[in-house]
Amino acid sequence: MNPHVCCDSVSAPAHPPAPWRRLFGVTGVMRRLRRYNQLWRERRQLQALPDELLRDVGLSREQVRRESRRHYWDDLGWRR
Repeated sequence: MNPHVCCDSVSAPAHPPAPWRRLFGVTGVMRRLRRYNQLWRERRQLQALPDELLRDVGLSREQVRRESRRHYWDDLGWRR
């Protein structure tokens, strides 16, 4: 071991991870599953809000009904 070089055995990866790994690797899959769970939970909570609160945020009951009927994998902002 060279006394003038810190951390000889640790080296930076040669290349950053491929974009497909972020989407389909273990980390990407876990991220997607967490997002699906978040969407499912948010849509159920939105559906449970009273009409007064919906009016405050500018949504109609019909808009909420349409949003809550969407599938959890139907995510327009999936690249967050």
